[in-house]
This record gives sequence, C-alpha cells and structure tokens, in this order.
Amino acid sequence: MLRTIPYFLKRTAGKWFENLTTLFNDWTAFKTAFLEQFTNNNTSITLRNCFRNIKQESSKSVMTYIGKFNKLLRQICQLETNDYYSDAQILDQFIAGLKDKLIKKVHPHVPENLATAIQHAKNYEMAIKEANHTKLVNLAIEKTSSAAEEKIDQLTKKVEHYFTNQQQQQQL
Repeated sequence: MLRTIPYFLKRTAGKWFENLTTLFNDWTAFKTAFLEQFTNNNTSITLRNCFRNIKQESSKSVMTYIGKFNKLLRQICQLETNDYYSDAQILDQFIAGLKDKLIKKVHPHVPENLATAIQHAKNYEMAIKEANHTKLVNLAIEKTSSAAEEKIDQLTKKVEHYFTNQQQQQQL
C-alpha cells in the first residue's frame, strides 16, 4: 500500500515525498510525518473550536448535522495522535449541537454512545415530521370539508328555491 502513495500526492506534497530520505515501514509512520509536515497547531485549534461550536442549523436535517459532525470529528482524529476527546465528550457535544426540540427528546434517554444518540435523534426528527405532516393533512381535510359543506348548503338552497318556484307555478 505504501508504494502507491507517490501516485496520489501532487504538487507540494509530491515534492516533499520525492525529497524524503526516510522510507516508511508502515502507514502510521507515514501519516505522522505527513501531518507534521502539512499541519500546524493552528489547524488543530481551529478544528477543535469548530467542533466545540458545531450546531444543527434550524433549516437543516439531523442527517446533515450528523454528516458535518462526523466529518469534523474525523478531521480532528486524523490530526491528533492521541484521543483528544473521550467518547463521553463526543456524545455530549453531539447532543448539545442538536436543535433545542431534539435535545429535549434525546437527552432524557441518556444514550450510552454516539450511535444510540444518533438513532434517537433520527427517530425523533422523523416523528416530528410525521406529526407535522399529519397536522397539515388534517388541516387540509378540515378546509376541504368546510368548503364541501358550504357548497352543499348553496346547492340545497338552490334546490329548495327551485322546488318552491315549481310549486308556485303549479298553483297558478
């Protein structure tokens, strides 16, 4: 696998690799050297700040938030040689970044791990969407029903008026 690395590195990274005097025996050694060369402390600090402040946007779905959350977490894990965040910290940050109405639903269940919290968030978002859909359908049915009742009332009045006129004409 390490023999294929030069084919994927372009420009600056490719030149860096060509000029190396050290050969790497494993992926971890290469990754460490690569990250030391092309990242700095500011990159880690910026990513950690983004992670601490990540929030699900009001117009975005849980799936979108999960994607951004996991991408940021992967980037941090790639830069850090040790586990910078514990599983509990990752779980807490995920829940804290959810929309308020989802936090209120997910947090009381005290999920054991990130996967469980993600599943709860997906389930509650789906339930909220279904409830909103049901409300919209019921509202549409109510509007349709009242419009139909109004039409029936108008038609009934026309029929009554017609029969009243027919009776009056027959009496003449």
